[in-house]
Amino acid sequence: MSGVVVTNPPKADAADVEALAAYGVATVSEAMGRTGLLGPGIRPVQQGVRVAGTAVTVLSWPGDNLMIHAAVEQCGEGDILVVTTTSPSTDGLFGELFATALQRRGVRGIVTNTGIRDTQELREMGFAAWSRAVSAQGTVKATGGSVNVPIAVDGQVIRPGDVIVADDDGVVVVPRER
Repeated sequence: MSGVVVTNPPKADAADVEALAAYGVATVSEAMGRTGLLGPGIRPVQQGVRVAGTAVTVLSWPGDNLMIHAAVEQCGEGDILVVTTTSPSTDGLFGELFATALQRRGVRGIVTNTGIRDTQELREMGFAAWSRAVSAQGTVKATGGSVNVPIAVDGQVIRPGDVIVADDDGVVVVPRER
């Protein structure tokens, strides 16, 4: 699915998200029968941070962050941006400028199986980020993708509005229907 931006998808109940925020990733996964964990290669940029929020999903092309620009407009208070690409990429698709825009919208963080950049600035501004790689490699803004559609990240299907919990141990997805 390419060139699609879904607006106002259903989201998990805010009270459920806040309740899950009290628990670590390992506990949440265990409570769901040891399911929902993203692969161990997705690591936090800063230690000692735990967030929970509703997923806004992005499917981009490798080395192209055009759809992240579109996704910023779909993000709101309590969301977590979740980004993947159509094939593996470690380019720095996300950095300080996106984090600043998202922080102003009340977004709690980003989870991506790609690369991010500006990690010192992300730590200084307190923007929570989990990624597979850190890379200064820049990107283009040329190819359409999709926002707020189901995506696959490290063996887990993540749908818009699912709950994401992330901490030092990794990232877990809780389907919004649970």
